[in-house]
Amino acid sequence: MNDKYMGTSSTSSTTLPLPANGKQAGRRKRGSLLQALFPSRTEGKRPLLPIALAVLVWVGLAYAGYAFAAHTLDKQQQFVNLRINQIQEENQKQMQALGEQLVTVQDEMKAVQAGLGNLEEDLQLTGETIGGTNKTKEALQDRIDQLNKQLVDLKASLKKLEDAARAW
Repeated sequence: MNDKYMGTSSTSSTTLPLPANGKQAGRRKRGSLLQALFPSRTEGKRPLLPIALAVLVWVGLAYAGYAFAAHTLDKQQQFVNLRINQIQEENQKQMQALGEQLVTVQDEMKAVQAGLGNLEEDLQLTGETIGGTNKTKEALQDRIDQLNKQLVDLKASLKKLEDAARAW
């Protein structure tokens, strides 16, 4: 019998005997992915087909990712260009509308200037009429003097009333 395994007992047991060291004989060690792809010189040479397939799959995935990214960026660039063109058309329409409004405002300003010019002429004519007569000036000055006298009299009366209110 092999000394790695425990001897069997005479009782019937449903369990299998365990290895003596807790390890199974002939079991391979598992290594990392890099060790599987690039074996050390002490191990046997691995076949080239799995390595080539892995490299081919990675190259294919990288190319597919690049093609997808290029396609997506191209679609986004087309959308951005389309949107820019739409905005430029809208801006051009708005500029035309603003230009038309500007022309209308300029015409209205010219009409207002002409009206102000006429009004200024009328005021000058009226001022010459009022200023041209010395009698009117003298009458206005007399009336202003009378109102000033009344104001002085009212101030004096107000002062008397204030004094009377304080005395009470």
